[in-house]
Amino acid sequence: MNIRKRTREQSEVETGALADILFFLMMFFLMISTLASPDAIKLLLPESSTAQQTATKENIRLTVDENNQYFVDDVPVSFDVLESYLAEQAKSKNSETVILRISKDRTVQDLAKIYDIVARLNLALVMATDKQ
Repeated sequence: MNIRKRTREQSEVETGALADILFFLMMFFLMISTLASPDAIKLLLPESSTAQQTATKENIRLTVDENNQYFVDDVPVSFDVLESYLAEQAKSKNSETVILRISKDRTVQDLAKIYDIVARLNLALVMATDKQ
């Protein structure tokens, strides 16, 4: 009887390309996650060639004219009570979006003040534009 230990072939998995594939997957997910960031401030330019009317009944419309007068849904509001009035409107309309219509003559500081108020209320801010 010929009893010998047979040598079996060892099966191996090639992993040389696995590191490349994992690197490309990691890069893909990093790029996608930065594009889908919900914390980005999405404001349109004052003039746009693709401006569209997207206002719906649930949104709160905030207008600031060239004389620095504030209107919430066409109701005049002073800046001192703007935050509380926006909070009331958001609660009553069950809305999370404020559409800002601001005059070109207003400064960036005026826009920043409004953004601070809207951010404290945890609402989204969208700036309306006119078509060029």
